[in-house]
Amino acid sequence: MLSRVADAIYWASRYVERAENVARFIEVNLNLMFETPIQRRETWRPLVMTTGDQAHFDRNHGEATADAVAWFLTFDPAYPNSILSSLATARDNARTVREIISREMWQELNEFYLMVKQASRDPFRVGELGPFLR
Repeated sequence: MLSRVADAIYWASRYVERAENVARFIEVNLNLMFETPIQRRETWRPLVMTTGDQAHFDRNHGEATADAVAWFLTFDPAYPNSILSSLATARDNARTVREIISREMWQELNEFYLMVKQASRDPFRVGELGPFLR
C-alpha cells in the first residue's frame, strides 16, 4: 500500500515538474522570438528537436511554425509530453491516491489541470501565451 502511494505521488510531482519545464522552455523561446530579427526567426524547429519527438511532430503537424510548435508543446492532447498531457497524467496519478493526499493538494492540482484544459479551448495565439506560461 505505501509503495503504491509513494509511487503515485512521485509520478504526479514529476509530471507537474515536466509541465513547468516545458512552459519555461516555450517562454524562453517566445522571448527570443520577440528579440530576434524577422529574417533569423527559425527558432521553433530546435525546440521540437530538443524534445526528441521530431518524428511525432512531423507526422502530425508538418512545418515547424511558431503556432504549430507552441500548440504541440502546450496543448496537443496526442503528444504525451505536452503541458496539458503532463498535467492530465499528474492528475490521474493523484486521483489514484486521493484518499491519502490532502484535500488542498488534490484541489490545487485539479484546478491547475482544469485551467490548462480551458485554456486549450480558447483561441490560440502564440504571441499571447506569455501570461499563461508564467
